[in-house]
Amino acid sequence: MQLLLLIALGPAIALAVYIYRKDAVEHEPVNLLLRLAGFGALSCVPAALAEMAIGSVIHSFVPQESYLGAFLDAFVVAALCEECCKFFFLNRQTWRSPAFDYQFDGIVYAVTVSLGFAALENVEYVLQYGLGTGLLRAVTSVPGHAVFGVFMGYYYGFAKLAQYDGDRSREQHYKKLAVIVPLLLHGTYDFFAMTMQFDGRFTVLFFAFLAALYLVGTRQVNRSAKEDRRVDQDVLQRFSPDFRPPWQE
Repeated sequence: MQLLLLIALGPAIALAVYIYRKDAVEHEPVNLLLRLAGFGALSCVPAALAEMAIGSVIHSFVPQESYLGAFLDAFVVAALCEECCKFFFLNRQTWRSPAFDYQFDGIVYAVTVSLGFAALENVEYVLQYGLGTGLLRAVTSVPGHAVFGVFMGYYYGFAKLAQYDGDRSREQHYKKLAVIVPLLLHGTYDFFAMTMQFDGRFTVLFFAFLAALYLVGTRQVNRSAKEDRRVDQDVLQRFSPDFRPPWQE
């Protein structure tokens, strides 16, 4: 039992420590991060309830083992419910927090929530299916949730910048992207994972997408950590001369 719990929780803890150490300018309060991890785990409950309700409706009309069934399961049942629940707790717990004073904090917070979700989900899978499942998920779904959190936090950080810039419209725009982008990444991941169960040709696509996801996610973390700035500084002073904010591209 102890080995199974270690396999289930170890990857999430290791990734959380990695992101924490990447926040080199100013580390976030540990009690805040523990609370976020707890709320991330808690978000599994409303997500699971929503998934059961929506899934029961969809599965009454569309076979699960079909391309349309896999698409709806991936993007609507799983990705939509899970990413919305994660973002709800992220926004609720951090948006007005005085600790949210640097742009990279958004990534730290979102990844922590995502890894809380992934950790509880992983415990359930490992206890039910065993060691092999835990080892597989340690290099697939748990890092996948972390990368979804990276992009949620990236746009969430820009929303905070926009708030201090007094631009309500851009703030809402980036909050929407903080849900939409990880939703699309999550949905694509799940679609390939579900489809390859009845069409082996998608196995290559799944692992190619997974490799690209990890590469892009890691590069985004490194870039965002390097360019980290206080969110209450003047917009024109936040970035290096060769960097253009997304709203200026």
